[in-house]
Amino acid sequence: MKFYDVESEFYDLFYFSFHRDVEVYRRFLCPRVLELFTGTGRILHYLKPEYAVGIDIHEAMLSRARENLKGLNVRLIRADARDFHLDEKFCLVIIGFNSLMMFPRDDRVRILSMAAKHLDENGRVVVDILNPYLMVEGIVHHGDTVVDNGVYYSRFFVPRWKEDHWNILYFYDIVKEGVVHRKYADMDLYPIYLEDLEKEAKEAGLEIVEVYGDYDMGNFTEESERIIAVMVRV
Repeated sequence: MKFYDVESEFYDLFYFSFHRDVEVYRRFLCPRVLELFTGTGRILHYLKPEYAVGIDIHEAMLSRARENLKGLNVRLIRADARDFHLDEKFCLVIIGFNSLMMFPRDDRVRILSMAAKHLDENGRVVVDILNPYLMVEGIVHHGDTVVDNGVYYSRFFVPRWKEDHWNILYFYDIVKEGVVHRKYADMDLYPIYLEDLEKEAKEAGLEIVEVYGDYDMGNFTEESERIIAVMVRV
């Protein structure tokens, strides 16, 4: 089953209240924002930019974003982040919360090229990805558990290594009146090291000018939880 066919059902339940990453983007907030892989609109909901465009290819996610972003000056577009064209440029482009890791190298360069193409001369691209050193094969990770109207929802995932990427198997357990219902889906995540990101940014016409290791904008080290890269056009 395709990952976002399942994930769209649970994403807001598990993640919509999370907004630590939004404070990173707030530091670079400007009047015109473009978010690639906008999903259900979580980041834009908290960021509340003056004007924004959100792009995603998954209609189920965009459908939820339309509800979550009501009242905000946000235009949502269903498009492929690897190949789209807007007749406008932006002073901030967001590629948030591991989205770039869903693609192999050549696609990542295309995505970063699209970001550069739509970036103002003095604008910033901000990319947030998981530090790949933290992924461990075969370990069951308990992601989240939430309770909603007496129903328990838990999400687990297991990384499995396949040639050049991780295949992540997700389990969604729904416990209602003592009965467990389970759904599952899987997705591919490609490890991206900082040196990879630097080379890919350069190919896309971008340069990394700042790197942070967490949402508090701490210094990046090999042991950091995140790789948060701020890029400008070359």
